[in-house]
Amino acid sequence: VKCSDCGNRLLIPLSDATIYDHLAGKHTIGVYSLLTDDSCHFLAVDFDEAEWRADALAFAQSCRELGVPVALEISRSGNGAHAWVLFARPVSARDARRRGTAIISHTCARTRQLKLASYDRLFPNQDTMPKGGFGNLIALPLQKIPRENDCSVF
Repeated sequence: VKCSDCGNRLLIPLSDATIYDHLAGKHTIGVYSLLTDDSCHFLAVDFDEAEWRADALAFAQSCRELGVPVALEISRSGNGAHAWVLFARPVSARDARRRGTAIISHTCARTRQLKLASYDRLFPNQDTMPKGGFGNLIALPLQKIPRENDCSVF
């Protein structure tokens, strides 16, 4: 189902009450990483399935070696992780994605792997805003229900 066709999608302004409801488990907030000028405030690297824990930790170690602050979040399912890289000011999505890819390459070289088997994708998923769309949504961490199962936490 395309997001635009989903009956569960509700576009509401972000407010303290919305954030509280997310943390309290009433709703789940997701965020679109792309801004209208094709820039972003963050890069999230998604690791899923086999070896996700080792790959995410190796990626975080590479970030530390390269001087890139990173926060690791266990995903909502508990079967993966997101590595969040926050920027002090917006950067072009293209540059953010290039940085993420460079860190993945550094990680592969450092760990002597051809690829990170659990690497799924980057957020933003694309360099430019899709016509008539928002890009890809990622759920924000710390929502109460997964948090109660030690998921969606850092």
